[in-house]
Amino acid sequence: MKATSKLQNVMCLRTKFPCQSDIYFVKIWDPSLRGSELRATLKGHTRAIRTISSDRGKIVSGADDQSVIVWDKQTFKLLEELKGHEAPVSSVRMLSGERVLIASHDGTVKMWDVRTDTCVVTVGRCQSAVLCMEYDDSTGILAAAGRDITAHVWDIRSSKQMFKLQGHTKWIRSMRMTGETIITGSDDWTARVWSLNRGTCDAVLACHAGPVLCVEYSPSDKGIITGSADGLIRFWENEGGIKCVKNLTLHTASVLSISASDHWLAIGAADNSMSLFHRPQERFGGFSNAGSKLAGWQLYRTPQKTAAVVRCIASDLDRKRICSGGRNGLLRLWDATTSI
Repeated sequence: MKATSKLQNVMCLRTKFPCQSDIYFVKIWDPSLRGSELRATLKGHTRAIRTISSDRGKIVSGADDQSVIVWDKQTFKLLEELKGHEAPVSSVRMLSGERVLIASHDGTVKMWDVRTDTCVVTVGRCQSAVLCMEYDDSTGILAAAGRDITAHVWDIRSSKQMFKLQGHTKWIRSMRMTGETIITGSDDWTARVWSLNRGTCDAVLACHAGPVLCVEYSPSDKGIITGSADGLIRFWENEGGIKCVKNLTLHTASVLSISASDHWLAIGAADNSMSLFHRPQERFGGFSNAGSKLAGWQLYRTPQKTAAVVRCIASDLDRKRICSGGRNGLLRLWDATTSI
């Protein structure tokens, strides 16, 4: 495909672009170019794109066509097409050393070598479809979960399974790994906090009235944020035991995506809207407001509604840039301070 120029600071997100031929695209946007933000359309997949990962030089996309495509981030050319899964691809993660982790509805997590276009090893196997995956490149710890209602944890450097984290009673939809902790969200209306040292459940967060569709870790205050099909956003604090310290009802439908940084928090929902929170930097030293650090999050603004459900958000929040993807296949790129 033809690309007009090389880019830095681009953002990418999955999309099914609606058109008569029903072709599925990856779209690349540059938020600094007002009025001409769309920089490239990457054509290669034949079904809906579910996941994207990238490093400095490459973009990796996975789709329902059971394939993973590796693209050059500068020229946008298709470099490799990795085929080896027997079901839709649900999650991809680009690793150092030209390798990529791929999770699929076939119940496996495989490591591929991009340079040789070969599957190096199957690093994890679940009993049913994998719906979410997390990996810590510094420790080599991989976690995956999905329809078998178990969160599986492996040390891929030693090729050993560490734990099977069991406790959820329905599908696990979301996962976040931070340090020695894994947070999972499930259709059983709960989120759970697990210890990677002991392989035990340290807490059950059970204050939602619907499936927990997204979980996030707030690095600035070491808190947890959950979003649910009940439309609620809940903030949890871990001081002397995990407790819910703040409830917000900003959306009229399911909360589908949460992305947090030290200063910014972006949320996407099924009511076709997003909400953006900010925490002023000067307040990070501590909070006396109700004794809660998480009380420091302030609603910054709510962008104009989109034409479709905001299913996913990719963001570089410290640069105040947000990319949202909708059910209608359109991607929107926002500047948190000006364009929304």
